[in-house]
Amino acid sequence: MKNRLIAIVILVVVGLAFAQSEPTIGKPAPRQHRGFYNSSSFALAYNWYKSSSKDEDYSRHDDDKWVDIDYFKYKGYSFPMFEFKFGTALANLVAFHTVFNMGFFSGTMKSSYEKVYYTCLGEDHCVKNGSKNKYEDYGSNGGYGFRSYLGFGSTVYPFRDKVPVMEGFFVGGSVGYSLFTTFIDSSDGDEAAFNFGLSYQFEIGKEWWVNDHLSLGFGLGYARTDLSYKTKCSYSADNVLSLSFRMTRG
Repeated sequence: MKNRLIAIVILVVVGLAFAQSEPTIGKPAPRQHRGFYNSSSFALAYNWYKSSSKDEDYSRHDDDKWVDIDYFKYKGYSFPMFEFKFGTALANLVAFHTVFNMGFFSGTMKSSYEKVYYTCLGEDHCVKNGSKNKYEDYGSNGGYGFRSYLGFGSTVYPFRDKVPVMEGFFVGGSVGYSLFTTFIDSSDGDEAAFNFGLSYQFEIGKEWWVNDHLSLGFGLGYARTDLSYKTKCSYSADNVLSLSFRMTRG
């Protein structure tokens, strides 16, 4: 996590350093990224994660303890997943912007349940009782859910000269927070798996100017969210891979 934050900070510092070298860093210009920056996109996105939740309680009749663990493994698609970026572009080199995206996903959810029993001599001295453990695999059900992200980042256009092949090539990244909830379509009724956490987004792609201030293009993105709700049996990340069509002004 620290390495990713350092990389983004370096990206911002380098962008500002280059930007200060031009006297008209923020003045709008035809077919250049300066001044107000607005990029909107819609994407085909694939989301996958593994998660679990844990509850524990003590028996009313003795000192035994049991732990209930629910496991979830989800994969699903969204089309379209929408994303919006607003900010300022400097020196036809770098844009600093807020990022917001959201998508409704549909896919499959594999779920299972485990009850683990412990014999305790006190709350802090428990031994797992392997002979009483229970496990049940619920199999796969339909899963549908909602995911959103809000963050801040930058997009860099490193080829400022009029190079026909590479003009419009960009790389970008941002840091923010994501949250998602997934509903399981099962015979027992809809159940929800909810989580949130610090998220990182990265994107690479290319745009082509269609007039003096508007460009169209595509981007390939990856997002990772470090989940906040964890147990020692849980997994740690939510992932999204996306292919987007972009419309950028400024």
